[in-house]
Amino acid sequence: MPQLYNVLTLFRLLAFMVLVYVGLGWLVERRSTQPDSKLRAFFHIVCSPVTWLVARRMAPGTPKERVFRMSFLAVALVWMGLVGLHRLLRPEG
Repeated sequence: MPQLYNVLTLFRLLAFMVLVYVGLGWLVERRSTQPDSKLRAFFHIVCSPVTWLVARRMAPGTPKERVFRMSFLAVALVWMGLVGLHRLLRPEG
């Protein structure tokens, strides 16, 4: 059981890191006024594994800001689920 707890801790940390990156990408997407911004391009590339999965389930032509927002929501739900599971499986001691 301790190995499962350690793996769960790793996934929880990874989900939090993804949440922060997608949140920053959403913020940059909302605030950036330049369409060819390098910062925007950076977050599109970094967050593309998550945003691509969400964008596939949305209508074609959905604005990037909405894709980032829905991606943020999806990752936040996963992270909260992992936090709850982490607390449920916490070893006694």
